[in-house]
Amino acid sequence: MLVFTVKKLRETLVAVQQLDRNMSSLRSWLAYIESELSKPISYDSCDFQEIQRKLDLQQNRGDLASVAEVSRGLQSL
Repeated sequence: MLVFTVKKLRETLVAVQQLDRNMSSLRSWLAYIESELSKPISYDSCDFQEIQRKLDLQQNRGDLASVAEVSRGLQSL
């Protein structure tokens, strides 16, 4: 029973460490996206792809804020 518990604890530790690394990457990405969203919209060119990319960023702003909030909550655990 003790061996099983130790094994489970080690597996959990590895999973938490991986989650921490993933959360760190996610926080970096979110910081980049938040900085992009804080800039005024400017277009390098006036084509459909450029406009669509800017619209996608703006439309996902709420989702990104929600993910950032959850990330901060998990980090404090």
